[in-house]
Amino acid sequence: MRLTLLCFKLFVCTLLIAASVVEAGISVSDNQGRVIDIAQPARRVIALAPHITENLFAIGAGPYLVGVASHSDYPVAATELPVVGGSQSFNLEAIIKLQPDLIIAWPGGNPQLPLQRLEQMGIPVYYSDPHEFSDIPFNLRALGELFQLPGAEQQAILFEERLQALQQRFNRSEKLRVFYQLWNQPLMTINHTQLVDRVIGLCGGTNVFSEHKEVIPRLGVESVLLTDPQIILTGENVPEGWERQWQRWPTLSASRYAQFYRLNEDLLYRPTMRILDGAEQMCTLMQQAREVVTQ
Repeated sequence: MRLTLLCFKLFVCTLLIAASVVEAGISVSDNQGRVIDIAQPARRVIALAPHITENLFAIGAGPYLVGVASHSDYPVAATELPVVGGSQSFNLEAIIKLQPDLIIAWPGGNPQLPLQRLEQMGIPVYYSDPHEFSDIPFNLRALGELFQLPGAEQQAILFEERLQALQQRFNRSEKLRVFYQLWNQPLMTINHTQLVDRVIGLCGGTNVFSEHKEVIPRLGVESVLLTDPQIILTGENVPEGWERQWQRWPTLSASRYAQFYRLNEDLLYRPTMRILDGAEQMCTLMQQAREVVTQ
């Protein structure tokens, strides 16, 4: 009888605790310091950028996605989800029709007025806009809270541990002057605000245009020649033969040592777990270049 009474009391206590959690709801801060409050774990969610979709799958929230932005192509399961438009121009009516209980947006690319309208309709909007390595595990943990998925913490720790290992392996290497060629015509690069700049630093390099005032500077060839980069990196989508532009200048350090490399852009441009795959690729190539140009 006493055991039965004890079990009943424990059962009642469990119900009370669960009820208090539901009543309290979930409160999470996003990358802009905005506090997002939801009454219960998110279960019908729309991701408005490819990196958001990828991060949601990484923490196990894929089954709760009801819509994504175009180019959400990783993992493969993401390609089977309804597309609500592009990151910079999404279909508001399509979003409303899907009846989401949470929107996860990218303030760096999504238009603000439609997002504000969604919030006015009572749909919570979480802003994901990582600019530092530390922002990625922060996002994973925050998203895990919104979905109440304990696996998010494991993914965040895994990212932090792998980042630390790469830092210990490459960060003390002799510095290399790096020009990252974002595109060839017009000639473009990135400044210090971009995560690619962080990857260059992680690999023991110095982005020669890191301090440029423009986020995506457009350059003349002469300005690159003046910085005399020892290695020039670009993405796989840049047209073939891009390096011939620089081989015309044999006194350029990168030309003298033939240090031109292409990288997987998806691994470098999306602030997700896979950016460390891109970092490892870049660091390995830069180490090869280091052994040539510093001998």
